[in-house]
Amino acid sequence: MPRSQGLPADLLAVRQGVSHAALLTGIALAARWGSRLSACRLPAEALTGVHEPTVLALLERSDNTASDRADATAFTRLAEAGGATHAQWLSCRGQLADTLHRLGAWHDLVILDRDSLTGDDPFEHFGQALLGCRMPCLLLPADSGERDGQFARVAIGWNGSIEATRAIHAALPFLHAAEHVTLLDGASALPDDDADESPLRFDPLAYLARHGIAAHRRVLRTPASHAGEALLEATVQDRTDLLVMGGYSHSPVRERVLGGATRHVLGHAPLAVLMRH
Repeated sequence: MPRSQGLPADLLAVRQGVSHAALLTGIALAARWGSRLSACRLPAEALTGVHEPTVLALLERSDNTASDRADATAFTRLAEAGGATHAQWLSCRGQLADTLHRLGAWHDLVILDRDSLTGDDPFEHFGQALLGCRMPCLLLPADSGERDGQFARVAIGWNGSIEATRAIHAALPFLHAAEHVTLLDGASALPDDDADESPLRFDPLAYLARHGIAAHRRVLRTPASHAGEALLEATVQDRTDLLVMGGYSHSPVRERVLGGATRHVLGHAPLAVLMRH
Protein backbone atom coordinates (compact mmCIF):
# COMPACT_ATOMS: atom_id res chain seq x y z
CA MET A 1 0.00 0.00 0.00
CA PRO A 2 1.22 3.58 -0.57
CA ARG A 3 2.93 5.07 2.45
CA SER A 4 1.17 8.05 4.04
CA GLN A 5 3.22 11.16 4.66
CA GLY A 6 4.55 11.42 8.20
CA LEU A 7 4.78 7.67 8.82
CA PRO A 8 8.17 6.06 9.50
CA ALA A 9 9.75 5.09 6.18
CA ASP A 10 12.36 2.63 7.46
CA LEU A 11 11.83 0.24 10.37
CA LEU A 12 14.41 -1.97 12.08
CA ALA A 13 13.44 -5.12 14.00
CA VAL A 14 16.13 -6.72 16.16
CA ARG A 15 15.75 -10.32 17.27
CA GLN A 16 17.77 -12.09 19.95
CA GLY A 17 16.81 -15.34 21.58
CA VAL A 18 13.68 -17.36 20.85
CA SER A 19 11.09 -14.57 20.73
CA HIS A 20 9.63 -13.54 17.37
CA ALA A 21 7.68 -10.59 18.79
CA ALA A 22 9.96 -7.88 17.36
CA LEU A 23 9.91 -9.43 13.90
CA LEU A 24 6.15 -9.97 13.88
CA THR A 25 5.45 -6.46 15.14
CA GLY A 26 7.86 -4.99 12.60
CA ILE A 27 6.19 -6.90 9.78
CA ALA A 28 2.72 -5.78 10.89
CA LEU A 29 3.77 -2.12 11.13
CA ALA A 30 5.62 -2.20 7.80
CA ALA A 31 2.57 -3.70 6.08
CA ARG A 32 0.22 -1.16 7.65
CA TRP A 33 2.39 1.89 7.04
CA GLY A 34 3.91 0.88 3.71
CA SER A 35 7.36 1.11 5.29
CA ARG A 36 10.56 -0.69 4.43
CA LEU A 37 11.61 -3.22 7.07
CA SER A 38 15.13 -4.32 7.94
CA ALA A 39 15.59 -7.15 10.41
CA CYS A 40 18.54 -8.82 12.05
CA ARG A 41 19.51 -11.20 14.82
CA LEU A 42 22.27 -10.11 17.19
CA PRO A 43 24.51 -12.65 18.92
CA ALA A 44 24.11 -12.97 22.68
CA GLU A 45 27.36 -11.15 23.43
CA ALA A 46 26.16 -8.15 21.42
CA LEU A 47 23.49 -7.47 24.04
CA THR A 48 25.43 -8.36 27.15
CA GLY A 49 28.63 -6.58 26.27
CA VAL A 50 30.53 -9.83 26.98
CA HIS A 51 32.85 -11.00 24.23
CA GLU A 52 33.44 -14.70 23.72
CA PRO A 53 36.99 -16.07 23.48
CA THR A 54 38.56 -15.49 20.09
CA VAL A 55 39.05 -19.19 19.29
CA LEU A 56 35.45 -20.05 20.08
CA ALA A 57 34.22 -17.08 18.07
CA LEU A 58 36.23 -18.27 15.06
CA LEU A 59 34.89 -21.81 15.37
CA GLU A 60 31.31 -20.53 15.45
CA ARG A 61 31.64 -18.09 12.57
CA SER A 62 30.79 -20.65 9.87
CA ASP A 63 27.79 -21.84 11.88
CA ASN A 64 26.63 -18.24 12.23
CA THR A 65 26.85 -17.76 8.46
CA ALA A 66 24.68 -20.81 7.84
CA SER A 67 22.29 -19.64 10.54
CA ASP A 68 22.08 -16.22 8.88
CA ARG A 69 21.09 -17.80 5.57
CA ALA A 70 18.39 -19.86 7.27
CA ASP A 71 17.16 -16.81 9.19
CA ALA A 72 17.05 -14.73 6.00
CA THR A 73 14.98 -17.35 4.18
CA ALA A 74 12.56 -17.77 7.07
CA PHE A 75 12.22 -14.01 7.53
CA THR A 76 11.54 -13.41 3.83
CA ARG A 77 8.70 -15.93 3.90
CA LEU A 78 7.33 -14.49 7.13
CA ALA A 79 7.43 -10.93 5.76
CA GLU A 80 5.72 -11.90 2.50
CA ALA A 81 2.98 -13.74 4.38
CA GLY A 82 2.45 -10.69 6.60
CA GLY A 83 2.20 -8.23 3.72
CA ALA A 84 5.55 -6.47 4.24
CA THR A 85 6.56 -6.19 0.60
CA HIS A 86 9.81 -4.27 1.18
CA ALA A 87 11.80 -6.31 3.68
CA GLN A 88 15.44 -7.33 4.00
CA TRP A 89 17.51 -9.42 6.41
CA LEU A 90 20.77 -7.89 7.65
CA SER A 91 23.75 -9.83 8.98
CA CYS A 92 24.91 -8.08 12.16
CA ARG A 93 28.00 -8.99 14.18
CA GLY A 94 28.72 -5.89 16.26
CA GLN A 95 27.63 -4.79 19.72
CA LEU A 96 24.07 -3.51 20.18
CA ALA A 97 25.15 0.11 20.65
CA ASP A 98 27.41 0.09 17.60
CA THR A 99 24.84 -1.70 15.43
CA LEU A 100 22.05 0.72 16.32
CA HIS A 101 24.38 3.71 15.98
CA ARG A 102 25.18 2.70 12.39
CA LEU A 103 21.68 1.64 11.37
CA GLY A 104 20.10 4.57 13.17
CA ALA A 105 21.55 6.86 10.51
CA TRP A 106 18.90 5.67 8.07
CA HIS A 107 16.13 4.04 10.09
CA ASP A 108 13.23 5.79 11.79
CA LEU A 109 12.17 3.27 14.45
CA VAL A 110 13.80 0.24 16.09
CA ILE A 111 11.76 -2.61 17.58
CA LEU A 112 13.26 -4.80 20.31
CA ASP A 113 12.14 -7.60 22.61
CA ARG A 114 12.63 -6.79 26.27
CA ASP A 115 13.73 -10.35 27.02
CA SER A 116 16.69 -9.80 24.69
CA LEU A 117 18.23 -7.47 27.28
CA THR A 118 20.34 -9.84 29.33
CA GLY A 119 23.61 -9.76 31.24
CA ASP A 120 24.86 -8.15 34.44
CA ASP A 121 23.50 -4.69 33.60
CA PRO A 122 21.33 -5.07 30.47
CA PHE A 123 19.64 -1.69 30.72
CA GLU A 124 22.98 0.07 30.81
CA HIS A 125 23.89 -1.51 27.46
CA PHE A 126 20.45 -0.59 26.14
CA GLY A 127 20.88 2.95 27.45
CA GLN A 128 24.17 3.34 25.59
CA ALA A 129 22.45 2.09 22.43
CA LEU A 130 19.43 4.36 22.93
CA LEU A 131 21.56 7.45 23.42
CA GLY A 132 23.84 6.58 20.52
CA CYS A 133 21.31 5.71 17.83
CA ARG A 134 18.96 8.69 18.39
CA MET A 135 16.09 6.54 17.12
CA PRO A 136 12.79 5.96 18.87
CA CYS A 137 12.84 2.44 20.34
CA LEU A 138 9.74 0.29 20.71
CA LEU A 139 10.51 -2.20 23.47
CA LEU A 140 8.08 -5.11 23.65
CA PRO A 141 7.33 -7.02 26.88
CA ALA A 142 8.76 -10.48 27.30
CA ASP A 143 5.37 -12.21 27.06
CA SER A 144 4.01 -10.14 24.17
CA GLY A 145 3.63 -13.15 21.88
CA GLU A 146 2.30 -12.38 18.41
CA ARG A 147 1.66 -8.66 18.22
CA ASP A 148 0.06 -6.66 15.44
CA GLY A 149 1.60 -3.36 16.54
CA GLN A 150 -1.78 -1.82 17.37
CA PHE A 151 -2.16 -0.20 20.76
CA ALA A 152 -5.66 0.92 21.67
CA ARG A 153 -4.81 2.60 24.98
CA VAL A 154 -1.69 4.77 25.03
CA ALA A 155 -0.23 6.72 27.94
CA ILE A 156 2.40 9.46 27.67
CA GLY A 157 4.83 10.04 30.52
CA TRP A 158 5.31 13.82 30.57
CA ASN A 159 7.83 15.70 32.71
CA GLY A 160 8.42 18.76 30.53
CA SER A 161 11.80 17.54 29.25
CA ILE A 162 13.14 17.69 25.72
CA GLU A 163 13.33 13.87 25.74
CA ALA A 164 9.61 13.61 26.53
CA THR A 165 8.86 16.11 23.77
CA ARG A 166 10.83 14.07 21.24
CA ALA A 167 9.04 10.92 22.39
CA ILE A 168 5.61 12.48 21.77
CA HIS A 169 6.67 13.55 18.29
CA ALA A 170 7.97 10.05 17.51
CA ALA A 171 4.77 8.44 18.82
CA LEU A 172 2.37 10.31 16.52
CA PRO A 173 1.65 7.28 14.26
CA PHE A 174 0.68 5.22 17.32
CA LEU A 175 -1.27 8.07 18.90
CA HIS A 176 -3.32 8.63 15.74
CA ALA A 177 -4.35 4.97 15.74
CA ALA A 178 -5.13 4.81 19.47
CA GLU A 179 -8.67 4.82 20.85
CA HIS A 180 -7.67 6.40 24.17
CA VAL A 181 -4.70 8.68 24.96
CA THR A 182 -3.73 9.84 28.45
CA LEU A 183 -1.06 12.39 29.35
CA LEU A 184 0.48 11.32 32.67
CA ASP A 185 1.63 14.78 33.66
CA GLY A 186 4.35 15.03 36.27
CA ALA A 187 5.44 18.48 35.13
CA SER A 188 2.29 20.30 36.32
CA ALA A 189 2.95 19.11 39.86
CA LEU A 190 6.32 20.90 39.88
CA PRO A 191 6.78 24.52 41.06
CA ASP A 192 6.30 27.18 38.39
CA ASP A 193 9.38 28.85 36.97
CA ASP A 194 10.15 31.85 34.79
CA ALA A 195 10.13 29.76 31.62
CA ASP A 196 6.44 28.95 31.87
CA GLU A 197 5.39 31.88 29.67
CA SER A 198 8.20 31.48 27.15
CA PRO A 199 7.08 31.21 23.50
CA LEU A 200 9.46 28.23 23.27
CA ARG A 201 7.51 26.30 25.90
CA PHE A 202 5.98 23.10 24.53
CA ASP A 203 2.32 22.43 25.36
CA PRO A 204 1.75 18.70 24.82
CA LEU A 205 -2.05 18.80 24.81
CA ALA A 206 -2.15 21.70 22.34
CA TYR A 207 0.39 19.93 20.14
CA LEU A 208 -1.64 16.73 20.13
CA ALA A 209 -4.85 18.65 19.42
CA ARG A 210 -3.23 20.29 16.38
CA HIS A 211 -2.55 16.78 15.10
CA GLY A 212 -6.16 15.74 15.65
CA ILE A 213 -5.43 13.68 18.76
CA ALA A 214 -7.72 14.10 21.76
CA ALA A 215 -5.90 13.36 25.01
CA HIS A 216 -6.89 13.87 28.60
CA ARG A 217 -4.49 14.94 31.32
CA ARG A 218 -3.88 13.07 34.55
CA VAL A 219 -1.58 14.87 36.98
CA LEU A 220 0.86 12.68 38.88
CA ARG A 221 1.98 14.16 42.19
CA THR A 222 4.91 12.05 43.22
CA PRO A 223 8.57 12.66 44.10
CA ALA A 224 11.02 12.29 41.22
CA SER A 225 12.61 9.37 43.05
CA HIS A 226 9.37 7.39 42.62
CA ALA A 227 8.40 8.60 39.15
CA GLY A 228 8.93 5.20 37.52
CA GLU A 229 6.70 3.43 40.01
CA ALA A 230 4.00 6.10 39.63
CA LEU A 231 4.02 5.81 35.84
CA LEU A 232 3.60 2.05 35.87
CA GLU A 233 0.90 2.17 38.55
CA ALA A 234 -1.05 4.65 36.43
CA THR A 235 -0.74 2.48 33.32
CA VAL A 236 -2.11 -0.51 35.21
CA GLN A 237 -5.06 1.51 36.53
CA ASP A 238 -5.83 2.79 33.02
CA ARG A 239 -5.34 -0.61 31.31
CA THR A 240 -2.70 0.93 29.08
CA ASP A 241 -0.96 -1.22 26.46
CA LEU A 242 1.68 1.30 25.28
CA LEU A 243 3.66 3.78 27.37
CA VAL A 244 5.42 6.66 25.59
CA MET A 245 8.25 8.34 27.46
CA GLY A 246 11.62 9.99 27.10
CA GLY A 247 14.79 8.02 27.65
CA TYR A 248 16.02 10.19 30.48
CA SER A 249 19.74 10.10 31.14
CA HIS A 250 22.24 11.18 33.73
CA SER A 251 25.12 13.56 33.15
CA PRO A 252 28.04 11.86 31.34
CA VAL A 253 30.05 12.05 34.58
CA ARG A 254 27.52 9.87 36.38
CA GLU A 255 28.16 6.16 36.73
CA ARG A 256 25.00 5.04 34.97
CA VAL A 257 23.72 6.24 31.63
CA LEU A 258 19.98 5.86 32.27
CA GLY A 259 18.15 7.69 35.04
CA GLY A 260 16.22 5.96 37.81
CA ALA A 261 12.72 6.37 36.36
CA THR A 262 13.82 5.02 32.98
CA ARG A 263 15.58 2.04 34.50
CA HIS A 264 12.59 1.20 36.70
CA VAL A 265 10.18 1.27 33.76
CA LEU A 266 12.47 -0.85 31.59
CA GLY A 267 12.97 -3.35 34.38
CA HIS A 268 9.36 -3.73 35.46
CA ALA A 269 7.00 -2.62 32.65
CA PRO A 270 4.45 -5.34 31.77
CA LEU A 271 3.52 -3.41 28.62
CA ALA A 272 5.17 -2.09 25.46
CA VAL A 273 7.26 1.06 25.87
CA LEU A 274 8.10 3.57 23.14
CA MET A 275 11.17 5.48 24.26
CA ARG A 276 13.26 8.24 22.74
CA HIS A 277 16.26 10.11 24.07
